[in-house]
Amino acid sequence: MLTETTGRTPQDLAAELAGLKAVDDWPSVWSGPPQGGTREFDAWCARYGWEPLTTERTLELRTRSGGEWSFFAAKGAFWNPIGVLNHYAWQVLAESGEENGAVHTAAAEVWPAYLKAAEDVLGAPTWSGGWDAADFPEPPRPDFWEGREDRMETRSPYRLAYWAPDGQVPGQPFVVLQQSLSFQAWTAAEPGGSAISVDVFAPVEPLSGDQ
Repeated sequence: MLTETTGRTPQDLAAELAGLKAVDDWPSVWSGPPQGGTREFDAWCARYGWEPLTTERTLELRTRSGGEWSFFAAKGAFWNPIGVLNHYAWQVLAESGEENGAVHTAAAEVWPAYLKAAEDVLGAPTWSGGWDAADFPEPPRPDFWEGREDRMETRSPYRLAYWAPDGQVPGQPFVVLQQSLSFQAWTAAEPGGSAISVDVFAPVEPLSGDQ
């Protein structure tokens, strides 16, 4: 029997993205929070309605709509500056290798609903498609997603949609919705899984820290 581990729905994803779309001072997000445990840190979180869950090497926060996000530093640790926000919107796991076919079926069935939920908030994506699409774009930066050579070998990301910044809000992020299938899911020997995740990346220019 397949097990869905997040307890989240397409409607939940839409709520998460709507909350991020409402952010109007992304440069402050990318600059990162003050030191954890301080009043300044609490005020930074409260500004966006975020509840801190952990403040170790990875900053994990819960949003007003109940989603849990991980914030990763652009370089080094301690989130200054922040490079990417990550959230798992859906994940299913098989109990045995015999169920891997069902993993593929479930992945194909749920992707359209999560993609539509994102489109309802963000509009039409800059691009969307599968891992073997002839026009699959190269990533704006190598950490956004796998380049062609690795993608053709691993079939990861299996499905992808992304939204490039339109420049209407300073520091506006790249938003990447992707679906993965674990390597075990391509075999019958071990139980595999599939996940849909959202990565919200700092813009390449001028706030990426690459300059």
